Amino acid sequence: MIKTIKRICVFLISVYLLLCGGLYVFQEYFIFQSTSLEDGYEFQFDAPFTEFDLENNGVRLNALHFKVENPKGVILYYHGNLGDLSRWGNEIQSLLRYGYDIVIMDYRSYGKSRGEPSELLMYEDADLFYKYAKEQFNEDELIVYGRSLGSAFAIAVASKNSPKQLILETPFYSLNSVIRETLPFLPINKMLNYSLDSYQYAPMVKCPTLVLLAKQDDVVAYGNGVKLTEGLKYNTNVAFEGATHNDLMEFPLYWEVLTKFING
Repeated sequence: MIKTIKRICVFLISVYLLLCGGLYVFQEYFIFQSTSLEDGYEFQFDAPFTEFDLENNGVRLNALHFKVENPKGVILYYHGNLGDLSRWGNEIQSLLRYGYDIVIMDYRSYGKSRGEPSELLMYEDADLFYKYAKEQFNEDELIVYGRSLGSAFAIAVASKNSPKQLILETPFYSLNSVIRETLPFLPINKMLNYSLDSYQYAPMVKCPTLVLLAKQDDVVAYGNGVKLTEGLKYNTNVAFEGATHNDLMEFPLYWEVLTKFING
């Protein structure tokens, strides 16, 4: 009996250590889930666009600039963690209906962007593209939009600048908190190289902010996003009943709320 208990304990400890080791070693894969593109890959979209690169400390970062006639300004869009610009370029074209140009970048290791993920450098990269957008338009014509992973960079950028508006779609309080809620039995704080503490930037955001939350979010718990909004001063929160992490655009309410906020 005692030997059996010992074997079970050894087995459980071994599984626990394997889980810890696997999460630590493969954390970039789970967090970023990037896909890469060859340098010669040619993007094809229905809307007019130009492709361009910016450089940060010798690392090339690839981006797209969608253009409309007589733009009201520009939407600077930070995308989610899955896929590159060949996917996201198609997803965000529908936002062109509001009469704004759209600038969207690929993070390090995504698409044609090079370099390896680094929290500090990725925040720098986000700042770099904000500066690009600000060179094209006045800040009072600049809307910052962050979706999921991109919400961490969007809120950080907005906290240090004065954009017209900030939009956060399925954002999170911090990356640590998201993973702790999924794997509460692991020592997450000691294992992750990335914290993405959006809550630290929230109180410094000075512009009107729209927060879009999915009540049945299967990636970031609804309450996690609500907790982030508590630190925002000038925010409007909208909860989508029946929505999950990636389908808010399919709800008519999404377009109603977005139209009212952007045009209001």
